[in-house]
Amino acid sequence: MCRRELPVIEKELANISDEYDVIALAHSQYEPTMEWVNENLNGQLKIGFSTPELRDYFKIVGQPISIVLDTNGEVISRTYGEIDLTNF
Repeated sequence: MCRRELPVIEKELANISDEYDVIALAHSQYEPTMEWVNENLNGQLKIGFSTPELRDYFKIVGQPISIVLDTNGEVISRTYGEIDLTNF
């Protein structure tokens, strides 16, 4: 997900949180990212930071990317670019 999508996704959390846990993983430095998050989001969206191991495990080769996992941790959707929330 890219920064411009995060406020949209945060607004949709009430509609999708019964079926999905949503976590945004940042690939950037902590301080500037959290400053942006604090200025632009309401605190509903969980923000984490990726690691090389996570990027390797999920085969993340570009940004933005949205990955949907099932309850077993298996990838059921991989979308590059902006995610269309109408599909959920």
